[in-house]
Amino acid sequence: MKSRLQLPLLVALITTGACAAAAFAAHTSATGAVRTWKEHVTAPAQFDLSLAQVSFGARARVAGGSRHASSLRLQLRGPTGLSYVAAAVTRFSVRGRPRALLLVANRRPRGSLAPDLARIGFTVSAAARLGEPLVSQISDPFTHPTGLTPALCDLPIRGVALAAADLRAVLSRGPALGGLSAAAAVAQAYDAVCRRPFSQSFRQAVTQGSVPPCETGKANVVPCCPPNAMCLPPPCPPCPCGVGPCPAPVAAARRAAIACPLQSPPIACPL
Repeated sequence: MKSRLQLPLLVALITTGACAAAAFAAHTSATGAVRTWKEHVTAPAQFDLSLAQVSFGARARVAGGSRHASSLRLQLRGPTGLSYVAAAVTRFSVRGRPRALLLVANRRPRGSLAPDLARIGFTVSAAARLGEPLVSQISDPFTHPTGLTPALCDLPIRGVALAAADLRAVLSRGPALGGLSAAAAVAQAYDAVCRRPFSQSFRQAVTQGSVPPCETGKANVVPCCPPNAMCLPPPCPPCPCGVGPCPAPVAAARRAAIACPLQSPPIACPL
């Protein structure tokens, strides 16, 4: 009689254990599932860069940020032309979620007539529980500065600037920029577009010396046309100093000069 009672109890225990194991396996599979999304970044103009940030849209705080960061992958899809491309993942999390930065630098040499790509495609692979990726970007901060702080400049960095040690490189394509590692190049790009201290050698590597640096409070001695100059075609390069006209005295030009009509005080451009 006793053995008859023990047999149903044993069967019930085995069934319960099997159900619990199946539920645990299903939960583990769901939380560990990885999805892949196709994204793109607008390619920069010659002598400039584009920087994109990939964040995730899960509404609630996601536990295990470091584990999800290790599973985050960015891969290129399609051609990159003459561009240098690098990507890195932050070693810190933002509200329990990882962030990734992708840099595209146009390396088309001076005088080259090769066409520039309109955009660079890439894929994002990450844990499904992070939600849909959100991509924000800025293009051409050196040749077409806006004077505004991009939305992607919200990383909670610990120092005055983002450092290469704060990033883990996950992608690199093309010759390195000035000998910088992928993580260092991405960090320098973030600091440059977010108005944080960065190396002028990085700027020179990106612009190939085409865009002279501007010093606050000093006139730019290189004659140039501001964005509101009505010269067609422009007889001089665009101003790299920001949205306003660059001071360029007529005396700085060795050749004859003409004045472009402006909506603000005129500026002299070389013939």
